[in-house]
Amino acid sequence: MSATTDPVRDAAAVLAGARLADHFRRVHETMRDLPICNPRLDIAAIGFRSYGEHALGVILTPWFMNLMICAAGSDELAPRPVGETAYWPLPAGRVGFIVGRLDGFGRVDSCSLFSPMDDFVDDAAAHAVAVAALDELFDSAPEDARDAAARKSPTMDRRSLLFGAKRGLANIAS
Repeated sequence: MSATTDPVRDAAAVLAGARLADHFRRVHETMRDLPICNPRLDIAAIGFRSYGEHALGVILTPWFMNLMICAAGSDELAPRPVGETAYWPLPAGRVGFIVGRLDGFGRVDSCSLFSPMDDFVDDAAAHAVAVAALDELFDSAPEDARDAAARKSPTMDRRSLLFGAKRGLANIAS
C-alpha cells in the first residue's frame, strides 16, 4: 500500500484529518485545565494524506502527538479488537498502531509519537517535529532501497521513527 496522488482521495484524507482535529477540540474542552495539557499548544491535523483507501497524518494536541490512520471516506476500517496492535506497511517500514474507536469515526489506529507534550515550547516546534516524522515515514529513497531496508528491518518502532535507528522485532504478527 502506498500514498496516492489522487486529488479526490487526498481531499477526503485532509477532511478526515480535520474531523479528527475537531473531535479532539471537543475533548480538549473537558481537559483544558488538567496538568497533562501543555497550554502553549493548540490542536491540529498535520500532513494528512491518502494512504490507499485510508487517511494518514499526525494529530497534535496539548497532551499528545500521534500518527493516526482512519477511513478517508464513509467506510470504516475493517473491524479489529480495540487495544490490539495493527501493523501498517509504510514506506519506511512496518509501524505498529494501537486499534481504537472514536464516536463518529469507528476504528482509528494511532501510534504515539509523544506524550506528554511538556517539552514543546510552542506550536511551531511541535509542527516541525510532526512534519519531520511524516517525512521520515514517507522517505523518498528509491523503492529498491526501501524494499531492501524493509527486509532487513521489517518493523519500525517509535524510537526508530523519531531517531532514525531501525530495529527489527522477531515474531511480529500482522
